[in-house]
Amino acid sequence: MIIGLEGVSCTGKSTLARALAARLGGTTVVPCYYHAAPDPSALPSPKVSSETDQIDALIIHLRIEETRMLAVRQALSRCSQVVLDRTVDTLLAHLHAVGEMNGLDANARARALVGQRISQGLAAVPDVTLLLRADHELLAARARARPGLPPLYYNAEFTRGFHAHFQRPVTPVCLAIDAGLPAGQVLE
Repeated sequence: MIIGLEGVSCTGKSTLARALAARLGGTTVVPCYYHAAPDPSALPSPKVSSETDQIDALIIHLRIEETRMLAVRQALSRCSQVVLDRTVDTLLAHLHAVGEMNGLDANARARALVGQRISQGLAAVPDVTLLLRADHELLAARARARPGLPPLYYNAEFTRGFHAHFQRPVTPVCLAIDAGLPAGQVLE
């Protein structure tokens, strides 16, 4: 089984991933794109000025997804469950949100690229995705504790656009969870 964790920055995805792995046992956590990247400093800027920039950034992240997919395959071959800290839906949700903020629309091209990678076995699709949501004030407070986090990632307009993607996600099942609850309740 593959469980995906989604949400904007500071919703507690990594914390929940570790807690789920400990609770379920025999579970491999596949880190987010930033932590899976060979050189995180080489990742593209979250700010874009064109649809071409958006697609170029997506392609870079899809290369990282190939590495993550290898980890998924290895875990499943050991009969391990997998928790994905972010999924390909994050890539599409980010592109959608930034596009809305900048009057860009590369959504169809992006979805086609992701679909192609999935059909080639180069991208993982979770059996279920847990979408962590929290109010803007809580996200902003948590972001202050993470110096260097680009303000875009906890911008209210970005969050609305990010969540809008999940009206039609890639994952077959997406469950929204209130990330503002205490960690133990979120885990339950």
